[in-house]
Amino acid sequence: MHSNTIINKLKILTALPLIILFFLFIFFITNSYQTLNNMNGLKEHITQINHIANLMNEIQKERGLSSGYLGSEGKEFKFELMKQRKETDHAFLLFSKNSNRKMFYKEKRKEFMKIRDKIERVALSNIESFNFFTDKIMKLEENYLNIALSIHDRNVKNHLQSYANLSLMKESLGEIRGTLNGIISLEALDEKLLYKAFHAKGVYDISLFRLSAISSKEIKQKLQKIIHSENYKKIEKKIDSYANIHLSKIKEDPYFWWNQVTIEVEKLHELEKDYLMLINQYVAEKHHDVLFELMINTLIFIPFFILMLWLGLKIKNSILRNISLLNEYKDAIDRSSIVSKTNRKGIITYVNDTFCTTSGYKAKELLGKAHNIIRHPDMPKKAFKEMWQDLLNKKSWKGIVKNKKKNGGSYTVKATISPILNHEGEIEEFIAIRHDITEVITLQEEVEKTQRDMIFKMGEIVEKRDKETKAHITRVSEYAELLASYYGLSNEEIELLTLAVPMHDIGKVGIPDMILNKSSKLTNKEWETMKTHTTIGYDLFYDSDKPLLIVSGIIAHEHHEKYDGSGYPRGLKGEEIHIFGRITALADVFDALRTKREYKEAWEKEKILTYIREESGRSFDPKLVEIFCKHSKEFFKINGYRDE
Repeated sequence: MHSNTIINKLKILTALPLIILFFLFIFFITNSYQTLNNMNGLKEHITQINHIANLMNEIQKERGLSSGYLGSEGKEFKFELMKQRKETDHAFLLFSKNSNRKMFYKEKRKEFMKIRDKIERVALSNIESFNFFTDKIMKLEENYLNIALSIHDRNVKNHLQSYANLSLMKESLGEIRGTLNGIISLEALDEKLLYKAFHAKGVYDISLFRLSAISSKEIKQKLQKIIHSENYKKIEKKIDSYANIHLSKIKEDPYFWWNQVTIEVEKLHELEKDYLMLINQYVAEKHHDVLFELMINTLIFIPFFILMLWLGLKIKNSILRNISLLNEYKDAIDRSSIVSKTNRKGIITYVNDTFCTTSGYKAKELLGKAHNIIRHPDMPKKAFKEMWQDLLNKKSWKGIVKNKKKNGGSYTVKATISPILNHEGEIEEFIAIRHDITEVITLQEEVEKTQRDMIFKMGEIVEKRDKETKAHITRVSEYAELLASYYGLSNEEIELLTLAVPMHDIGKVGIPDMILNKSSKLTNKEWETMKTHTTIGYDLFYDSDKPLLIVSGIIAHEHHEKYDGSGYPRGLKGEEIHIFGRITALADVFDALRTKREYKEAWEKEKILTYIREESGRSFDPKLVEIFCKHSKEFFKINGYRDE
């Protein structure tokens, strides 16, 4: 390369960082202004969420009062209910104005007027009233969750996630207030309302747990103050007591119950407001920070730009000084690696001494010859075709290659082959740099063989405890391999499956011999113990990072699951069951049916086929059953069966 060409390219390289820096600055300015706009948008979103929260709170109170009114057949809560409806309408109006949803307000008002009229006439069941208001509350909750999804700021999203748990906790407490208010007013058991109350209590407990786990320290302190108040503890105690006695015996003053719970619900509503204030405070602080950063970075940019210019010139001079070192680096690579060069046609033009030492050829025996002189027959032609496609497209190629020595032996290298381009961008030649990894590959193969042998031996040990034979796990592996092949799994998946199948009953090492080898029928307790072998097997492997052991864990865990969900240990259904588990289930059952055991004779072919067809979609994957039946001769042949 001429020095003038190098200098020109260095000028470009010097100017390039400055150009990039300039555009980065423009990008930063634009991004900062975008962030400021986003902060303003966030303020509007939070205002909307605040109105939604207020509206939800008012609807929750109207729901509870309506439950009390209906529960007493219009004898109680009428004055409070009428007053609350005005509060709900006012909250609706604020929400609609802020969201520019006048039509929304009119439509919802019509719905509310209809339902309110029915409530006044006691022409509606308590559960129907409860469901109406709850549906509206849930839709409002979806509304503010959609707003939250449109927010891109991660911290605000995290705060809103915590806020959502607080809102859900408050709604659940409101549901409990409303449902139990209806029951207490009725002074009789309403199973539907009771179910709603219990469900709400479960959601309440989960929301409280999540909120306590992820909310900020300040919110946690306020929350703890609420839930540890005397009134709150009394409410929780009553809720728990209502769950354990016959509700028809409850003689509670509905007004007292309503006021007690409403006090705590309002506290949670105030906590919601506090949370939104915290988020608003964060937005304001970030708005200020962005403005400050924008100013500081603008002031820094000019001297930094000058500094970069000076550094660029310094780097250019350094590069020119270091060009002379490239030849030294070339020699170092030449001495430490297996290096060769070829022309565009693949004819060898250069080999270093390490290449000759490793291959057993002399340089004169290689130069001028096609590079396939060292190609090993184990290497597929497809691999070299793909390699040449990459190289001719001016891409480097990396891979593991097995080469042939002059004496017929072999060696394995990790190769990087790159096209060398001239100043016009055309391929001049190819250079290959290789590292001999023959010892590593040999060691890896030994380790994998040892691992496979150990897996098989462990499976064989388990089968012997269960009075099975080595032939059983061998056959099941062969069935599984055949099923997986026809199912269309990859070669890698088939190999893993076949190697791991012998471990399907490894969990039986944890089952007592008195249960495992019991000749009579197992008791229910013994059967439950026996079923734990699936979980025991999974626990042996679940924390491994080795593919073979991971697959062994999956098979051990799922080979007794059934396609219709009636299996164990988890009752998985359909494709929830891993394909390895579905395949092993069919293979294991087939071998059990076809093989004579102490407690039964081997089944005949037609009986087996009939049973497996009948279990399609129940015990077995229908697609696997179809494969098995279509190729049944091959499966029976593995078992030693011959057609007449």
